[in-house]
Amino acid sequence: MAKSTKEPRSPRRQPRLGARSVPLVLQGRQQDIALIDHMIERIDQGGSTLVISGEPGIGKTALLDIAKRRARERGVSVLAMTGVLAEVHLPFAALEQALRPLMKRADSLVPRQRSALLAAFGMHDDVGAPDFFLVALATLSLLAESTPRRPILLVADDAQWLDEATYDVLAFISRRLGSDAIALLVAMRDGSNRPFGDASTLRLNLSGLNDIDAEYLLQSHAPGLSADLRSRFLKEAAGNPLALLELPNGEQATEAQDTLWLPLTERLERAFSTRLSDLPNTARTLLFVAAENDGTSLHEILRAGEAVLGEPVGIDALAPAIAVKLIQIDKTELRFRHPLVRSAMHQAADLGTRQRIHAALASSIRDQLDRQLWHRAAATIGPDEELAGEHDNMAARAVRRGAVAMAIEVLEKAARLSGTARARSNRLLKAAELAAELGQAETLERLLRQVDTDELDKLALVRIGWCREISKPPGIEDPSKVSALIAFASEARAGGAKDLAINLLWRAAQRCWWSDASDELRARVLVAASRVGMPEADPRLIAISAYIEPLRRGSDVYDKLQALSSIDDSNPGIARVLGATANVIGAFDFGARLLCEFSATLRTQGRLGELARVLFAQGWAEMEVGNWTGAMSDAEESASLAEETGGTLWIAAAIILKAKLTGMRGNLDQSDAYAAQAERLLLPTGASFLRVLLQIARGVSAIGAGQHWQAYEQLRRVFLPDDPAFSAGLEFFALADFVEAAAFTGNAEAAHRVIDDVESLSAPVRVPWLDTMLYYGKALLADPADAEQLFIKGLGPAAKKWPFLRARLLLAYGAWLRRQRRSADARAPLRAGRDTFDALGAAPWSARAREELRASGESSRRRAERAWEALSPQELHIAQLAVQGLSNKEIGARLYLSHRTVGYHLHRIFSKAGITSRSGLAPIVAGASYPTN
Repeated sequence: MAKSTKEPRSPRRQPRLGARSVPLVLQGRQQDIALIDHMIERIDQGGSTLVISGEPGIGKTALLDIAKRRARERGVSVLAMTGVLAEVHLPFAALEQALRPLMKRADSLVPRQRSALLAAFGMHDDVGAPDFFLVALATLSLLAESTPRRPILLVADDAQWLDEATYDVLAFISRRLGSDAIALLVAMRDGSNRPFGDASTLRLNLSGLNDIDAEYLLQSHAPGLSADLRSRFLKEAAGNPLALLELPNGEQATEAQDTLWLPLTERLERAFSTRLSDLPNTARTLLFVAAENDGTSLHEILRAGEAVLGEPVGIDALAPAIAVKLIQIDKTELRFRHPLVRSAMHQAADLGTRQRIHAALASSIRDQLDRQLWHRAAATIGPDEELAGEHDNMAARAVRRGAVAMAIEVLEKAARLSGTARARSNRLLKAAELAAELGQAETLERLLRQVDTDELDKLALVRIGWCREISKPPGIEDPSKVSALIAFASEARAGGAKDLAINLLWRAAQRCWWSDASDELRARVLVAASRVGMPEADPRLIAISAYIEPLRRGSDVYDKLQALSSIDDSNPGIARVLGATANVIGAFDFGARLLCEFSATLRTQGRLGELARVLFAQGWAEMEVGNWTGAMSDAEESASLAEETGGTLWIAAAIILKAKLTGMRGNLDQSDAYAAQAERLLLPTGASFLRVLLQIARGVSAIGAGQHWQAYEQLRRVFLPDDPAFSAGLEFFALADFVEAAAFTGNAEAAHRVIDDVESLSAPVRVPWLDTMLYYGKALLADPADAEQLFIKGLGPAAKKWPFLRARLLLAYGAWLRRQRRSADARAPLRAGRDTFDALGAAPWSARAREELRASGESSRRRAERAWEALSPQELHIAQLAVQGLSNKEIGARLYLSHRTVGYHLHRIFSKAGITSRSGLAPIVAGASYPTN
């Protein structure tokens, strides 16, 4: 193609730079810069997050650079990190890079957070595995500790290449910046498979420059281009600033025709690669070394370069690469001018050269064993069992640092290096078990597909089945899975893996409870469990009995729970198993206590995904024992944590609990809204056990509103085997509500049938909660001659554990006495019921008790609104913790908030309650919890 002889024309107009000058590459970005300026200017008013996205070279890094400059001008501290593809295997590497200036303040963190953060950064190795969320909270706390001195701008460039642990920490922080003087700027490429933030996150997607700005940038940088070349480069660059700057340097019109078909990113890489041909061999080799290195140390690069070249190398050897603007030296660090330069260097080096470089880097790196091993593996072709064993140890170190996802990757690499097929499969199975624990279903299946399944290795096949089982949410209803789990348990027992066998059978029992498994399947689980040979007091064995036959075996399980009044603190998982078991049989007094113990452990460990599930169960138990405010707080936190950790099923569960609590307090519209939201979430999952609870929530809300026919229609579904809301192990939870709804709508016969069925399925001695419900139901249906004795039995000592149920018994008893023309006798139970309803906040039942009292001839004062009722559940929880004497920092550690956010909430609480200090909180929250002792 002949070059044009036309003189280059000037751009149509020069863009106005504005009041504050910006780099040439940012011409046309004035609105984007204004957005960042506004974000920095209001940083003192509270935290915010901005995600900047766009194609490579579009100007993301340039915007971050000007943001950092503007922040420093305003006295804002700047902490920065950059994702590098070569470093993505180093857990928390980018986070450590950003927090380095603050680590001298780490001593101010609470001990467990400090230990977790130091362990994550590899600064000591003397603690158990810190959960990711504990590291994330420590990071947030460290940032918040620094903001009273100066606000903080936290910048993450090339976030698509951040190590996974750092990426997740940033996401955690982003969700909690409401009241902290912290601004988070995240830049990432378009099309990243890890989208950052949620629907509320502020986003800025950078598009190409308009024609005027693009032409001005090209003319300013390459003024001597002919009109044809200028037109071609403008067309190819499509407004991409980096392309406008680099394409003219790397191509000429006659040389670039073979690259026209390539995507812009690859053309840019080729533009950078063309500069290599004019560099000396030493400079080229050092660039290749820098591209493969997972660090930026100039000393490391030079030392590894000497090993590859076989001769001494000095910093002067890099001068030619600096001159052609491929790299820049910053004191003791070497950085590529753009990530595309690094990728271009990587592509330009052949496989043999890259392997020699990795071997040289492995020998050059000192005191960083994991990095050394990574390079040794990259330099190795074929099996190396010794190196694979060292990778096993690296995976164990990653788990101890809380980087479980990284441990999976390390084990997969160890599998590739394994010397035997069995060793390879064993490592892949270890990785798969970790993936199952994290709920990474796609990773799990990818790992399991690589396992060499030897039909003779039955235990390996069982481990595969166990991994697949625990990776699935409990809502998946498939009774046929129970048979497979029983078979796996038999193989595990035969292979001597008794612990795995009992775990499999406990899961089988849970599946029976989650779905409508047949009696035959349930019996097979019990028989299989009895053959494992576990001690009778093993919590999982107790749990299996409860999940399989909660009514028939409930009393026996209840006795065993009483015998285990002292739980082994060294194994908090026991509290989880037994707490859930207690709820299943209706022993909510035990469940509330045990689950509270376990949730405290989970908070300390930072295991927020499991905490979301436990808080739902704990909240349901607390609701039954009368702590409605605590239950609502648990429900709110459970829903929030489930949303954060991706637990859709547990979001629905928490919303069902909120629906029931809201309905019992008399807000029928809000209760209906919660119920509808929960049902939408449950549609794809099945999860009949949650559908039962949903119908109970709807039914009791309707009873509160006086809509007994609607309550009857909602609750009868729980007892219909063909209905999606039926679950044999849970239907008795609806007993009291269904019988009341049936009694008030003329459906006594249906109520009698349900009572008879429950009694026939129960042991002669029943759990106190069930006994109390049965007395209540029978009293409502009884003839006048029998009713009073049933009411009195129902109001026995055991009923005090269930305040709402007992108050309903008192209300029904008082109303019955009044109808028997015993108004004077009716007043005492009606008064007691009214007071309990008032304490709980059960407004509809309070009103009903007052109506009955008036009918009996006694006036009743109106219920006084209480100050704590104006607080949100989270505010009330914070106020209660403050009354216990916890500092803002301690409250933040408990609730996974920064201490600044806690202070913000306390300020709002003071304003709502009309107080000025913590000393005024005690009388405000004194009546928030019903006394259960």
